[in-house]
Amino acid sequence: MKNIVLADCEPAEVQSLADELKFNNNDFVVKSHIANGKRTGKLSELKRYAKYFAVAFKYFVCRKKYAAIVGWQQFYALIFVFYCALFKVKKRNTVVVLNFTYKAKNGKFAKTYKWFMSKCVSPKYLDFLHVLSDQYADKISKEFNFPRNRIIVTPFGVNDCDYGHLLSPEGYEKGGYALAIGRSNRDYDFLISAWKDIDYPLVIISDTYGGKIPKDSNITHLTNVVGEESYQWLANCGLMVIPIDDGSVCSGDTVLLNSMALAQKIIVTVPSTLAQMYVTDKMDALLSVKDENEFKNTVLKALNSSEFENLGVNARKTFLERFSRSSMGKQINQFINN
Repeated sequence: MKNIVLADCEPAEVQSLADELKFNNNDFVVKSHIANGKRTGKLSELKRYAKYFAVAFKYFVCRKKYAAIVGWQQFYALIFVFYCALFKVKKRNTVVVLNFTYKAKNGKFAKTYKWFMSKCVSPKYLDFLHVLSDQYADKISKEFNFPRNRIIVTPFGVNDCDYGHLLSPEGYEKGGYALAIGRSNRDYDFLISAWKDIDYPLVIISDTYGGKIPKDSNITHLTNVVGEESYQWLANCGLMVIPIDDGSVCSGDTVLLNSMALAQKIIVTVPSTLAQMYVTDKMDALLSVKDENEFKNTVLKALNSSEFENLGVNARKTFLERFSRSSMGKQINQFINN
């Protein structure tokens, strides 16, 4: 029987993690099904969710072939569990969901979504959940009555890819702009409001943010940059800003760790799991509460103060010591095999 990692990215992105996983003394194979492309409207969203269900059903039908299923894309494994619970099949697989996040829905579908997610995290069919903080583990355990001792808590990990050779985006100089990038759990409304008196260009990259950019501001909002296209923006910014909306929800980890690997200066808003799990204020990042005046002062310090000129160098050092993807794989492997 095979062991597989279900991913929605190129296999190479998670191969170093998969190489550290074993179950019943057998290795894991990465199965990639890319669903997370450009989001251009409701139709693209519908196609993405449809693929989550279709891919999960494919492996559900063939579940006798697999000893262990690890969901790097959480919904592939979660919906696999949903099918198992819905059809009440005999349990055959060890299922692990990585990077789990849950945010309750509002409106008329709130109860339906909560029921759906409760099926997805059924303790009968789901063996382990992985989250990024103890606080979030406690919250999820209580929310879904999932055994706390089966929730794995480790930091996220990314590959140490070299993007430093990439040229600056057209129209921008290296180190000549601040960058905020990402879809989930970002408070771009706060960021835009706080940036009004900051004399330094800001680029926001998100194809899901629907807010308005003030006229005559130095803020640019891009919706057509996804995947590898974002690397040149990451590699050449002068400051990375990560404004978190709900501080208890794990998000922004990939952006933060890639920025640390690239030795960028970083500002993270607090409270946030990023601040708890990855960085130390004034050592390898700057932390700021979501107060506009304090945030502005933090940005100016990052840009102008000689005290923080080595912030990016220290961030890369922290990354190399603690947050590689293979290190994450070793920790996950130790937990599920013990």
